[in-house]
This record gives sequence, C-alpha cells and structure tokens, in this order.
Amino acid sequence: MANKQAVLGSGARFSGKISNAKSIEINGFVEADLVTEKVTIGSTGKFIGAVDSDLVVIAGEYEGKMQAESVWLTETSRISGEVHYKSLQMDRGAALNCRVVHNWNENASTKVDETEKETSEVSDEQKDTK
Repeated sequence: MANKQAVLGSGARFSGKISNAKSIEINGFVEADLVTEKVTIGSTGKFIGAVDSDLVVIAGEYEGKMQAESVWLTETSRISGEVHYKSLQMDRGAALNCRVVHNWNENASTKVDETEKETSEVSDEQKDTK
C-alpha cells in the first residue's frame, strides 16, 4: 500500500482528477473528485469535490458530496455539502453545515420509495371514501 499512498503537503494546491491512490493525505488545497480506500484531510487541508471512500478522517475543511463507509470528524473539522455514511464519529467541536444521510446504500433508498408508495396509496384510498 505504501506505493499507492499520496500526500499533498501544507501550502500545496491541486486541481484535477486523482486516481489509483489507495490512501491519500491532504494538508493543502485540493479541488477534485476522488475514489479511494482512505482519505485523510489534515487540519491545514481543504478539499472541494466528491469523495467515495471506505474511510474518511477530517480535521480540516471539506465541501462536496461524500459517500463513505466510516467517517471520523475531529474537533477542528468544518463540513459543508452532503455526507452519506454507514458509521459516523464526531468529536466535540466538529462543525457540520450539511445534509447528513445514514445508510446511503440502495436498500435504504428502496425502503424509502416503498414507504412513499404506501403513503400515496393510503392517501388515494382516503380520497375515494370521501
């Protein structure tokens, strides 16, 4: 895994596409879309874009749409956008100004669709009885 680890140092700026990194540590500014196993945004890091990852650890700033198995937000993290997760850990002081969705997988959305359909059918039946 060491040869597939990317590190962006403090003060560095990157804009573009990141691919083939199993793990990435961001301490500078990144504007990109990213699919990886692990993302770490350090306290001096800022990431703008979409993230799809198994594990996301944020101590800096994140803005965008995230899909992650596990998310850990430290006390210095600042999040905006949308976070879809299965496991979320938030330290005291973490700031969320975003939409937060648990269980973002297809099964969860199917259940919501079925519930909405049942509610609609009940409403239609109530109209017919009036």
